[in-house]
Amino acid sequence: MNIEINRTFDLLDHLVTNYPKDDILAGKVNGEWVRYSSHDYYKFAHFLAYGFLSMGLKRGDHVVTISNNCPEWNFVDMALSMTGIIHCPVYPTLATDNYLHIFNHSEAKLILVSNNILLKRIQPALQQMENAPEVYTMNAIEGEKRILEILKLGIANRENLIQDLEELKRDIKPTDCASLIYTSGTTGLPKGVMLSHRNICSNFLAHSKVQPLDSRHKVLSFLPLNHVYERSMNYHWQYLGISIYYAENMGTIARDLADVQVDGLCTVPRVI
Repeated sequence: MNIEINRTFDLLDHLVTNYPKDDILAGKVNGEWVRYSSHDYYKFAHFLAYGFLSMGLKRGDHVVTISNNCPEWNFVDMALSMTGIIHCPVYPTLATDNYLHIFNHSEAKLILVSNNILLKRIQPALQQMENAPEVYTMNAIEGEKRILEILKLGIANRENLIQDLEELKRDIKPTDCASLIYTSGTTGLPKGVMLSHRNICSNFLAHSKVQPLDSRHKVLSFLPLNHVYERSMNYHWQYLGISIYYAENMGTIARDLADVQVDGLCTVPRVI
């Protein structure tokens, strides 16, 4: 079935309708691959969307993510997209001054980090803020709030919020801002770039037309998803129903390539 892709979250309906795969997304947990089906993806994204709404986040608010590549990044990305909350994915290797600038400039209401290393990296910036946003982690870290709590909150409030979310989804236009992406800050403070749903969708739909792989294939992803190149390819692969396996880290690329026997990947000359 042909589903028109005008907003990034339209990919969810497209996937469950046209590519109901068992491994549309996969990531490593304790050295083992954990695979998520197209239906899992749809379900977890919606549960998180209900969770964000239950927390009081509203359309137009900004949420920062600082994460390695993983399926959970996509769950968050789609949940924010369909609620009209602006996703601000940030490099995991910035200096404290740059993090402080981004947190203040974006007026972030919430920060999501993937692990303890990144949590420690942003804490000096958070300590300099008068009203620091709440921080939740994707991995389990003792004493820290976890994104699983947001997911559970969404499940608990699902029945009350189904209609609200559907109305939000209907109201979001292709010209609405979907993401605020910050430059790496190599020539000064990071600069925020506003990208609409149309900006993003027109890009990945265009370059997907020359992709030789299809839904029978798998790819490995390791370039940072906060960068628009890998992010656009990430959507491109989903649009074509190509399974995405996220490398455990930059040091495991060769092992993961051999392990999964992928059919393709995006890279840069330095990695080659």
